[in-house]
Formats: sequence, structure tokens, C-alpha cells
Amino acid sequence: MPRYAILAHPGHNRVYFEQSQSFWLAELALLGQALSSPPEETEIRSFGGIPYIAFSSAPLTGKDLSLLSRLSFCYALFSLGETSRGEACLLPLSKSPPFLEDSLSAMLKYTGKTNELFTRMLVGVAAATSAFDPLEKLSLLDPVAGKGTTLFEALQAGYDAAGIEIGDKVVAETYHFFKRYLETARYKHAASSQRVSGPARSFTALKYDLSFAKTKEEYAAKGSLHTLELVAGDSRHAPQFFPKNRFHLIVGDLPYGVQHGNVTAEKQSSLTRSPAALLEACLPGWVRVLRPGGALALSWNVFVLPKEQMRQLLSSAGLTVQTGGPYDRFEHRVDQAIKRDIVVAVK
Repeated sequence: MPRYAILAHPGHNRVYFEQSQSFWLAELALLGQALSSPPEETEIRSFGGIPYIAFSSAPLTGKDLSLLSRLSFCYALFSLGETSRGEACLLPLSKSPPFLEDSLSAMLKYTGKTNELFTRMLVGVAAATSAFDPLEKLSLLDPVAGKGTTLFEALQAGYDAAGIEIGDKVVAETYHFFKRYLETARYKHAASSQRVSGPARSFTALKYDLSFAKTKEEYAAKGSLHTLELVAGDSRHAPQFFPKNRFHLIVGDLPYGVQHGNVTAEKQSSLTRSPAALLEACLPGWVRVLRPGGALALSWNVFVLPKEQMRQLLSSAGLTVQTGGPYDRFEHRVDQAIKRDIVVAVK
């Protein structure tokens, strides 16, 4: 059986890189379920003092290469061979390029930003867990969107993306940033905004819409359009912003209780540091807009919300929490105040 190796992405920061090898294997195990032949004999192997992720598989198809190219840690992909002297050698394989340029999610810099490669893994784990093909044009909602790292990772994967964030200024900045990106890249696009209000004005929000295509021909064929929707509003009202069963994936990086907080009450003027309060208030709405078979993936700080409590919150909302195997291998230390983990659940 052929053997392959993946060179890890050098964009990982030092702390993240040193801890991430265990969940490289977890990510590969989950995505590998969609390969024509699931990977076997997976291990971390050193070539020239550099760690690679090595695995065996039936000969990789074009679709397999596209799937492996989605792995957050996949910087380069090789087939393992031998020289005439029996020494191991690496034979490069072609990666599939992202739908939008790979650096899009890294362009915006700000305090408290989550590593975009970790975010890419979060999106990939959700897609691999859902009942849908990760290579199809899925729709993703980030209900705690911040400045859009998750949304840009979804767009790079060729998905449609939508985000909700409580701050008007933050959402406007994200909208104008991506609009300028489309203009600079000369993508055919259309942009609009509208004020959204509920019954008796129980809620109000500003919604931005961007639709785009790489060419005029694709733009004219409406089925080829990609979209980014941004809502400056309260995430509890997700069903008022989007139709029921709209999204294949819901992916979010919850406030860690250190740099960022959230608002969970209608008249609350200050930020709470509790992700539990956020989930209790918002999960019913999030579940409503998630399709049957869709997956929800959240990262959070275990120090402020224990894992069992997190899983119970999702189960109580009617979701099936995924446990065991690779799903239990994502916990890692970010700094002294943050131990991050991922929870994944299916509707």
C-alpha cells in the first residue's frame, strides 16, 4: 500500500506548533473518513529532523488530494519512495489551491485574534463530522464572528459564510475590509445593507450582504455566486436573521473569559465572561437555523467552562455530542489562563 507524508504548515506559532501534533492526527482521522481509502498506520515521522505526518492509503485520487489539501496543517504533500540505495525520499504531490487566496484570513491583525490555522481546523472538523460532502459549497454560520477569521476561512474553502457579531463598528470594519479585497482582486460583486427589525421592535440589527464571483461569466450564472452575510446584532435572534435549517455548519470560537466577553441579556450593558451564559441564551436559536445532519463545532476555554458542562449544554439543546477517539484529542494549553478545547455536535 502506498505511503504518504504531510509537511506541517510553518505558519503555526511556536506554542501552538509544539502542542498541535496530537490533534494533527485527530484532524486527519476525521477528514480521512471521506477519503476513498481511510488512512492507516498514521504516525509522526521525522525526515531530516523535521516532523511529518505519515500514513498509508490506497493510491490517492484527485478528490483525495483536494480533501487532504483542506487539512489545516497541510503545507506540502508527498508520496514516500526510496532511492537506489534504499533511503527514504519525498516525491511532491500537487495540492489543490483554496477558492480564495490562502492569506485572506491572516490579513486582519488585532489583539486576541485566534490563530487562523486553528480556525481552519475547526471549520474542517465541522465539515468532516457533518452529513455533507466537505468539497461541496456548504453554508457556514459563525454566531460569534468577531472580525471574521472563521468567515474568511469558510470563504477560502469555497463555502458561503454568514456571521453575527454584537458590535456595529466591528461588523462594519469586516464588511469594508472584504469589500476592498473584492475590489482589489477585481472580482465581480454586489454589496448592500439593510436594517432588520422584529415585532414591536423587540430587536434591531444592521445586515450587510456581499455576493461575488471570480469572473463575469460566473457572476451571470447566479448558481455560481458566493456570499458573505454579516449581521451587527444579538446572536440570540439568529432565527430572525436567517431561515430555519439554513446552514450546514455552525462554527465559532467562544469568548475565553480573558480578552473578550459577550452580552447575553436584552438590557445588559456590560460584557459577561461566561460562555455558559452565552450558550444558554443562544443555543435554541442556533439549533433552529442548523440543518438536520449539520454539525456545530465550538472552541472554548476549559478553565471557565468544564468539558462535561459544555457537553451537557449542547445535549440539552437537542444535539448529539461527538465523543471518543479523535474528538477527545483537541485539548491544549494556549497560555496560563487558557486551556482550549473543541466540542463537536450534530443535529
